[in-house]
Amino acid sequence: MTGWLLLLNSVYFLFGATMYVGTMWVLKLFLYPTWRSLTRENVLVHFGVPTLLATKFFTGVVPVMFLAGIVLVVTEWGTWYLVWAVVCLLGIVFLTFIGQRLIIPINKRIRGGEYTSQAELVTLLERWMRLNDLRFWGSSVTWLAIVGYVVSRGDLLAALR
Repeated sequence: MTGWLLLLNSVYFLFGATMYVGTMWVLKLFLYPTWRSLTRENVLVHFGVPTLLATKFFTGVVPVMFLAGIVLVVTEWGTWYLVWAVVCLLGIVFLTFIGQRLIIPINKRIRGGEYTSQAELVTLLERWMRLNDLRFWGSSVTWLAIVGYVVSRGDLLAALR
């Protein structure tokens, strides 16, 4: 792969990983503490709208990250940079699995009002937060992997010359 395409590919994956990790850190540090007190009356505003917007955003970003991760793996095959590339690709696979299979169904239940009591809402939110703790750590590892790749790969800007 030519240098400038590898640079664009790496920068895109870095962009997606940065958005993902940033979202997860904001959730964990700033939103989780307030979400324990959400009620049927305010859950859509404080949980429903943000999760719907995040889902729409990442539905566009993540598939391209998959492609970028595959490109990294193929490009670095036979080099030690492959380790970083594989961690990046496995990271986005892990994050997508947790999100699509385990978290999105809870999002839909909460947004759809599919719970019978405040206690059940709290239980759903707590399960959602525990599952997102996995994405918090997974996104952190994925971000560290792409940063490690970019740093260890060296002067990617030279690829533009």
